Amino acid sequence: MRSANTYIRQKMSDKCIRSVSSAAMAGYQDLSDFERGVIIGTRQMGHTISEVAMKFGFSHTTISRVYREYRVSGKTSNFRHRCCRKKTLKELDH
Repeated sequence: MRSANTYIRQKMSDKCIRSVSSAAMAGYQDLSDFERGVIIGTRQMGHTISEVAMKFGFSHTTISRVYREYRVSGKTSNFRHRCCRKKTLKELDH
């Protein structure tokens, strides 16, 4: 049995596109712009949601959400991480 800190690697050809701890796989994580691009590109090539999910290890819900956001608004990047409070000048100096 592997520990919770075991790392899972998902590959596209010979390049690792995502390396996350197996403990983190259970929770929600924002996708990188590259991962979103991989999902969108693969779907545009004609692959089904199931094929993309199986190949790259993302959930069906994630695949359909990312591709739907792209079709509706052309959104390919994740802007969620920019919603937090802006740093003050004092915080920027440190």
